[in-house]
Amino acid sequence: MKRSDVLKRMQMKLPMYKQLRVIISSDVKNEADDQFAIIHQLITPMFDVRGIVAAHYESKDPGSHTTMEKSYQELEKLMSAVEMEDVPIFRGADAPLRDEKDTAESDGIRFIIEEALREDPRPLYITAQGALTDVAAALNQCPQIAGRMTVVWIGGGAYPQGGREFNLKQDIMAARAVFASQAALWQIPSLAYSAVEVTMAELAYKVRPCGAPGRYLYDEIEEYNFESDEPYELRKGENWCLGDSPVAAVLLQCGWRKNYHWEKAPYIEADMTYSPDPAGKEIRVYDYIDVRMLMEDFYAKLAMCYGR
Repeated sequence: MKRSDVLKRMQMKLPMYKQLRVIISSDVKNEADDQFAIIHQLITPMFDVRGIVAAHYESKDPGSHTTMEKSYQELEKLMSAVEMEDVPIFRGADAPLRDEKDTAESDGIRFIIEEALREDPRPLYITAQGALTDVAAALNQCPQIAGRMTVVWIGGGAYPQGGREFNLKQDIMAARAVFASQAALWQIPSLAYSAVEVTMAELAYKVRPCGAPGRYLYDEIEEYNFESDEPYELRKGENWCLGDSPVAAVLLQCGWRKNYHWEKAPYIEADMTYSPDPAGKEIRVYDYIDVRMLMEDFYAKLAMCYGR
């Protein structure tokens, strides 16, 4: 089935000339919240999702070089659940960059470059829900794409000090490369994305009944809850942080809303803290997310596309 066939179920008339091109980069097998963000973008008609790149999360299994493939296989299952056969998925790099100038090779990196170079009047956004490896490698390989896209990244510690954060930890070299590049960057750091907190009861009531995708999303979280030993008090068994979903919120929200501030891109130290960089470009840093708009939009679209 085509993605357009699924979207027709919503029966909404929209000004499609305002559509955005989107490439999703996700370490989707790392936990169970990437899946929510990916599906949200797929069922948003204003996003023309050009493709999805499977990202590694190598620091969780150092030296294995298997995590990207796990993400790719998870993407295959996810696309089967949403019944969208025409959205391509790609393998990204299987390990972090060796240094800030590394030009790693992968199908996903080549796809990012090709899509950025393709002539299209609609703006291109890369929604990065994990390591910035593939985005950085694409920019290193082909610097001219920097002015042709905006990177929306879930990652990094709170300003001004920064600090340890999971997505940044996956590839500090790649983050440094993207921050130092000429590409426009919208950063959604931990203090903003951690506010997207839901309960299992909420998901059981609003997500689980919505066809195969709803059941898939709920079961993934339930399974993770029983199998994963959390090293910190992020989850207590009846809650979940959908920390990757804000990529959809910031692309959907009104342009007048100023829930962000501008920062000079810092230098990222080895301990993931930020150091001032007088030569840094101006980047958009989000202070908070409209969780009500984000989650109600997702619940409504999921129900309209897949029933209750």
